[in-house]
Amino acid sequence: MDSLLAETQFIYHGFPTKSTDTETCVDSGKAQDGKAQDEKAEAEADRIKSLVRTFLEDIGFDRSIRINKDHEMKVAVWQHFKSLDLGEKIENSIQKTLDPSVDTAYHGYTSLPFQVRVLAAIRFMYMFLLDDVAVEFLEDLEAFDLSPNQPHQHPLFTGLDSHLRNLSHYYGPYCHSVITKCMLDYTNGTVVEFKMYKASQSNFKPSPDLRLMPMYLRTKIGGAEILLHLLFPNSVFPEEEYAMQYFPVTLELVLAIDFTNDILSYYKEFCVGDEQGLFVANLADTHHVQHLDILQYLTNYTPGVTNSAYKQLRNSPSLLAVVKNFMQGMIMLFTAHRRYHLVELFADEQYLLPYDTDA
Repeated sequence: MDSLLAETQFIYHGFPTKSTDTETCVDSGKAQDGKAQDEKAEAEADRIKSLVRTFLEDIGFDRSIRINKDHEMKVAVWQHFKSLDLGEKIENSIQKTLDPSVDTAYHGYTSLPFQVRVLAAIRFMYMFLLDDVAVEFLEDLEAFDLSPNQPHQHPLFTGLDSHLRNLSHYYGPYCHSVITKCMLDYTNGTVVEFKMYKASQSNFKPSPDLRLMPMYLRTKIGGAEILLHLLFPNSVFPEEEYAMQYFPVTLELVLAIDFTNDILSYYKEFCVGDEQGLFVANLADTHHVQHLDILQYLTNYTPGVTNSAYKQLRNSPSLLAVVKNFMQGMIMLFTAHRRYHLVELFADEQYLLPYDTDA
């Protein structure tokens, strides 16, 4: 299929596909005996492995790079959250995702100044917290805004407010406004996603006529624009010189980041867990296909859109280098940390490097 036609159909109207009728991990095993369930689960895992492996190779991921630890960054990030006095429960959640946040910021923003990498790690941590414990303070999340002199009820949002404002010292007005706007989208999208999950407990599913809804919601909850624009601090990429070089490829890179997340989270979300109301599930529901059909399409589509962005940046070597490094570092978040279970998925062939002890 012509790539332009494929993009138009995918983004605006969905995509043409026929279901393979292969049941997903979530669906498999219903009304089947234990042996049949095991066989289906094994076949499912084999197909996921094949798709993920092909994706990693097509996108050019270097599996030989090990995680490097930056203990100074880790201390700085922990001090930021410790100072908020969030309580034992949230601090325990922070400890669980502190290493992934710091490791991803270190490897994804390697060439940028230390303080920028710390800010990126703090941002990863806020996003992890909203993913993991948002239900604990949903009303505060719904009420979150950046009105001047408006106190926040929860200290987490006091910290997030301060963090967002502090970014103006490091980023130009364009990047700072994009990051701020997208963080508000992210908080609102998290609320919407949770409400959709609650509705799904009553057998709610998006109408198959709402073909644009999954993509629209995906742009709200992915955080990709935030992570992308954190790559461009004003001290390294002055906006007056670089903004019109990275702006034209923003959507391609946002899709690349979001869909890479969907591909590499798939095993965690649909096989290890049973997560509802997420992009892959929503898109499958609105197109009458299986989850694996969506995974296959994403693994076919994403390397192409990523390489298209790289091609457009070829005349700006510094931008191309920082974007490529980010994609490598972001993928390492999924392959090197236990949260996503990919090392276990590939355990038989040892396709991925083993976890570090604190992964």
